[in-house]
Amino acid sequence: MLTNYKERLEQINKMVEDVAQKVLRAHQVSLKSFIEKDSGGFDAVIDLIKTIDDEAREIDNEIVRAIALFGPEASHLRELIAYIKLTNEIVRVGDYAKTYAKNISAHLRNETSFSKIDSYIVQLHEASIEALKSSLEMLKAPEERSEDLFRKTLVEESKTDDIFKLFEKELLGNLCKDTLKIPDFLNILSTCRKLERAADRAVEIAKLLMFAKKGGKLENF
Repeated sequence: MLTNYKERLEQINKMVEDVAQKVLRAHQVSLKSFIEKDSGGFDAVIDLIKTIDDEAREIDNEIVRAIALFGPEASHLRELIAYIKLTNEIVRVGDYAKTYAKNISAHLRNETSFSKIDSYIVQLHEASIEALKSSLEMLKAPEERSEDLFRKTLVEESKTDDIFKLFEKELLGNLCKDTLKIPDFLNILSTCRKLERAADRAVEIAKLLMFAKKGGKLENF
């Protein structure tokens, strides 16, 4: 029975990693498409994450089946419960990628100029992706490396906060100069907040994985 449980746990780990990598890839493709100003490239983002809700539900079902069949000991039960919450966070990060892709591609097709804010959006993208990448590396990292990855996630998330504040200041300054573009600028601001929120969710992912590995209380992380 123990061997079968280990196999089930490895299967769940692989399923979580697969859906997480899809979401990470979606954000990376979004960045590439924005840099290249390729509105069509954002279609690939939608394709990457179109099945993640179904995949997350299947992971949750596998976890419930594992708990029912094997009655795992406390440490493994903690890990499985953390994964149930983890899939929800991953889906939310995927939703942010989808919303961002749809909105920014629409602006590109409408030939909205990003010349004054381009660098802020790229930096926001990069820091958000690094936060997500660091948190997801914790899925396979040994416990002794997890703390370093956790701290790196926090640092990158803090960068997104700082970049977004500068971006918001620049964008609002432009509103005063060109009132005709107010709807576009406000929509861009709202859209790019999805990148900042993706980094916030990366921190939640990192907290859940620290909880899975070390136990204790989530708020301690």
